[in-house]
Order: sequence, then structure tokens, then C-alpha cells
Amino acid sequence: MLAIHICSFFTFYSFIAVYALPAVCMPTSSVHILYVALQSRGILTLSFDPSKSAQTSLEILDTNTDAGFMPGWLMDGGDKIYSISRTHFPTNASASGGVFSFQKHRAQYGEGGLPGVYRLELLSNVTSGGLGAVYCDVSRDGRTVGVANIDGSTVSVHPLSKKGIIGEASYLFKYNLSHPGPGTNGSQIQSNPHEAIFDPSGQYMFVNDRGADLIYVYHVDGPDNVTRISTVVMPPGTGPRHTTFRVFNSTRTFMYLVSELDNTVRVFTLDGVFNNRDREPTAHQASLNIMLRQTASTLAPGSSRTSPNDTFLASEVALSNDGKFAYVSNRATKTLTSDTLAIYSVHPNIGNDSAHLVYLGQNNTYGKIPRHFSVSPDAETRYVAVANEVSQNLVILERDPATGFMTGIKGNISFGTFDVTQNLGPAAVIWDRGYDCESEWAG
Repeated sequence: MLAIHICSFFTFYSFIAVYALPAVCMPTSSVHILYVALQSRGILTLSFDPSKSAQTSLEILDTNTDAGFMPGWLMDGGDKIYSISRTHFPTNASASGGVFSFQKHRAQYGEGGLPGVYRLELLSNVTSGGLGAVYCDVSRDGRTVGVANIDGSTVSVHPLSKKGIIGEASYLFKYNLSHPGPGTNGSQIQSNPHEAIFDPSGQYMFVNDRGADLIYVYHVDGPDNVTRISTVVMPPGTGPRHTTFRVFNSTRTFMYLVSELDNTVRVFTLDGVFNNRDREPTAHQASLNIMLRQTASTLAPGSSRTSPNDTFLASEVALSNDGKFAYVSNRATKTLTSDTLAIYSVHPNIGNDSAHLVYLGQNNTYGKIPRHFSVSPDAETRYVAVANEVSQNLVILERDPATGFMTGIKGNISFGTFDVTQNLGPAAVIWDRGYDCESEWAG
């Protein structure tokens, strides 16, 4: 039995490393490029040079103001960027959000590897079909965009052309709350879809409804064939928010769900998926089996849930690129002290589900309300970028690949003063993960 577990362990890590790091063209310089959705300004392009001091390592290269009112999410699509705006699309008279696509442009890499020109060109924008656009994702085959509208209680599905042009919605799903949930401060008085994310196989779209404590699961065969196939019912007061995935083998994927209101991260298995990346999924999918394997607290060891009283609000979940560590951002709403990242070691031992995630401890985010964070795309995952919304700063933390813990601050840039309204600060940060070697990048 032990031999089987060890074999599964190493299969998991070798498989996900290949999946998480596809062959791309990357600059040879140690300088990294990041994008920040800054609600008050637009999409910022920044350079990060780890050879410099923490006070000088981050530099704003460009500010794009074509991203609408209060941009709040970013998705890297190789040579393109996709984003959403919260509301006021297409004009201030509208209550709908917008979804946008941008072409990355950069000059040839010069001395030191840093381009002299770096900008985003708006390619397309359409209405998101509801108030409060909060998330967007692109399917694996690049044909479909999903958008979650948290305040409008809708999810829109859009066609996407090979050139990155987003079409008008082919589907608009509207959700209704049958009765209010136990969440306080209005957090569960209506349906609040917080995410519409595609699994690695490209067959399924998962919609996390924070207000209704539900996960809606859709089978997707292109933008014109989207069918709801199941609903996962969560305990009252859970507040499902965001998800990340890791492929285990050709038919199994692990799904990690962070829940905002009860401050947990849950591990699910998705069995019956089609993870063979050398072939396209079949139109008629196998039966999808979703099973909860573990519930872990984001605040301490064990599985204890918190009351949904808004004292703590977990926000984002991510794994290191080798799959050995998981991270969740915690937001403490009753204090102005630094918030934290919870750190777990990951053990995909299918014979002991309760120990899949093992809580190791916490690191400071050196800021307030880490709405979003992301890990660097290098194989060792040397850095973690944290967007602290209320303190309005972006922090780059250096990570020890062996222990999983952060070892210090490598970058810290401020975009403004404390903003308790949460309407101005950074809502999302992503790393430039390279681009298809056959793509043409203009300068």
C-alpha cells in the first residue's frame, strides 16, 4: 500500500509540473513583468527586478485607461490579457460591467532584457450582462469566455475569436436565492456568483455562488453548447469564492476551493475528466464524479469553520508550481494590522484524504486586505505577488522552495493611502507567463 501511495505522490507532482508550465517564449533576463488591476486608474504594467532593493525593484512601465470603471480581475492569455470592469459599461448610465481583451505589445528585448516600450492595446469590449463583474476566465481551447457578475447574480458566456475578439454573450445565466443565508452584513441576501472558472480539461465550468452556498457545474463544448449538469450544495454560511485546480492523472483532477465566509479551503476530486492534452475532449463527456475529500481551516490547524460574521474573510487560493505547497490569503476586518497568507504542504495521498493539506503556519502580507495574490511562473516559484486592497500596495515576497515559507520582502510599491472604501486599491495582480513562440508581438 505504501508503495502505491509513494508512486501516486510522485506521479502527481511530475504531471502537474508539466501542465502548469507549458513551453513558452520567455525573456532571458531576470526581470519579471506583472500586471495590476488598480481600480482607481486602470491596468498597470510593472517591471520587477529582484537584483534591486525592495524600495526600487518595482517600476510602473505603463498605465492603460481603456479597462473601464474599477477594473477588478486579470487573466493572462499568452500574448493577450483579459479583464473585467465592475460597472458603468458602456457608459456611466449603465449598471452593467464589461469584459475586455488586450493585445500585449513590447519592443525587442535590449540590454538587460527589459523592453523600452511596453503597452496594452484594447482589442474588444462587450457588456458582461450584469452589475458587478468580478471575474473572467478563458477555456483551454481559447473559444469561450466565462464572466461572473457578483451583484447582478448572473454569469455570461461569450465566444472568443482566434484574434482575441470577445463576442456578445451566447448565454446569460441568472441565479435566484430561495432564502437568505446566515452570512452577516448582507453577504447572503442574494445570489453572488464570484467566479466562473474552467477546469484544466476544458470540459467544465464551475460557478461559485458565495451568496447561495452553491457551486453550479456546467459542461462546455464551445460557447454555443453550455449545459448545467449538477449543483454542489455547501453547508450554510460557507461562502464559496475562488478555486484552483491540479491535474492528478488523465481522468482525475484535484479542485481546491477557498470559502470566504467560513474561512476554509476544501479539497475535492473530479473523476471522469479528460486530461489528455494531446487530444481534444469528446463532445459527450464521461460522467463527472465530484467528491469532497478534506476541509481545512485557513486560520489554524484542523478543520474548524468560523461563523459567517465577516470577522475574517478568506479570499484567494494558489499552489506552488511544483504542487508541493498551497497558499490562501486571509483578510481580518476588525484590525488594521497586517493580514496573512496561510501555508500548507500538499500530500495527494488518496489513502488518507484528511491529510491532503497539512497546515504549516502563516506569513504576513505586509499590507491590509489581500484581495488577490499570485505566484511567479518560474519552476521554483521564487516569488509571490500580493495585492493589498485597503493599504493600496503591491508586495513581492521571496519564497523558500524547500519550506514553502516566505523569507522576506523583495518589492513594495504604494499606489495611494489607506482606502477603507475598497474602491481604489489593487484588486488583482498577475505575472507575465510568456507567450506562444509562434505569436507575433508588435513593438
